[in-house]
Amino acid sequence: MKDIFATIYETWFQLYDSQFSLIFDTLYNAGYIMFGLSFILIPLILWLLFYYVWNYPYGKLWHWLVWLIITFLIVAGSTFGIANNEIFVSVNQALIDALADPESGYEQFAKTLPLKYALFNGILTIGVGIIYSLVLKQFSKIQIHLPF
Repeated sequence: MKDIFATIYETWFQLYDSQFSLIFDTLYNAGYIMFGLSFILIPLILWLLFYYVWNYPYGKLWHWLVWLIITFLIVAGSTFGIANNEIFVSVNQALIDALADPESGYEQFAKTLPLKYALFNGILTIGVGIIYSLVLKQFSKIQIHLPF
């Protein structure tokens, strides 16, 4: 699983920078699994709520769009928190030392990285959310007409 998520973030989104390999090694060991689960499981739970718990048969397209935005924000926020925590509250002593050294550039690079992961996970969430939505609407008794 780590390798799959590492490929998504480091290769597809080109976030990897070999100059700051300590950050990426730390994220590979702990963060990527959490990032991947957050863009897969959180939208699944939220779309299940939308299609099977929200009992409003007159839902409009804008309700669906608001739910998609809420899903994006929740996943992006949780990913930002995970990335920030994995980088700045790391137990990797080499990374802690590199972040503390102002000449290394690690701290400056690390400050922008959680936002990048949050935005990319949000983008993945939109795609996964649309797929979940199209599948789940087939079995819903209430929201069968949303999104299209």
